[in-house]
Parts: sequence; structure tokens; C-alpha cells
Amino acid sequence: MDFSEMLDEVTSFKYFGATLSKDGASTTEVQISIAMATAAMNILKKSCGQVVASASPQSTGSTSPS
Repeated sequence: MDFSEMLDEVTSFKYFGATLSKDGASTTEVQISIAMATAAMNILKKSCGQVVASASPQSTGSTSPS
């Protein structure tokens, strides 16, 4: 077995779904999570007609007892 082959140095890589960076910071992982959440919310808004963001008792037509 020949171990003399050099490996390329990378700045980040995925490991079990988490992005690990060379400097150990989690900034990239947080940015990816925010982007994924934003994409999911955009899909929900399209399928629900933006009802998700504006749900309140007043907008549902319910009346409170006097």
C-alpha cells in the first residue's frame, strides 16, 4: 500500500450532514440552515397563499362574547 499520495486541502466539507470548515467556525452551517428554512417557508407561502404568516383570531372571523 502506497501512502505517498498527497491529498488536496479543502476549506470545508460535509460530514454527516454538517458542513465543517477549516477554521472551525459554524457561520457556513448557520447560513445553510437559514437558506433551507427560507426555501421551505417560500414553498409553504406558495401552497397556503400566505395564510401562515397572517393567522390571527381577528382574521378568522371569530367573534368574542360581549
